Amino acid sequence: MATAPRTITVRVRTLVVLAAAAVAAGLVWWGLSYATGMQPLSTGSSSTEPVGLRIAAETPDALAPGPRAFVWHPGGECVVTVQIHNSASVPVTITGADHTLRDWVGAISGPTLANGDPGSLEPITGPFHHVRVRPDGYGVVTLVFHANPRARCGGGSTTTMDSVRLHFTTLDVFHDTQDVPLGDLAAVMTAPSSGC
Repeated sequence: MATAPRTITVRVRTLVVLAAAAVAAGLVWWGLSYATGMQPLSTGSSSTEPVGLRIAAETPDALAPGPRAFVWHPGGECVVTVQIHNSASVPVTITGADHTLRDWVGAISGPTLANGDPGSLEPITGPFHHVRVRPDGYGVVTLVFHANPRARCGGGSTTTMDSVRLHFTTLDVFHDTQDVPLGDLAAVMTAPSSGC
């Protein structure tokens, strides 16, 4: 009596394992592309507070609201506290922001990050702690723009920072960055005109 060859079972099992591995690899690839391709962050309510800076000019109300321009002063800061909305269906954690380069000579440097009070949009002093934002939720961060001590003098020139590149993780695993426009919250500062 002849028995059925076992090679068919081995081939079928091998094909099933390979198909399962291909499906798993496809799901991992899709998950990675989804997690790293998201642009879930946008700005909500905000407050701006100059520290050691005076206003150079305001956009006239007749034209529309807009960012205020500040006069450069050593040690001055433009503190912007903003709600960050997470439009993704998974939690994200804000971990940092890109800062201007060391040899940057514009009137403004930064931003450095601080935490903000969700109830009052006031900055919280102390070192920055990561901000976890639930799906369709809000977190609060404070962006501190500094009067750049290396600023190049310029007659009437200004520096505008109208967006910030935030670093975040998705599901506390996938690291990504996103440029978030600041709109009316843009930091605008005139170049120093003396002491150059």
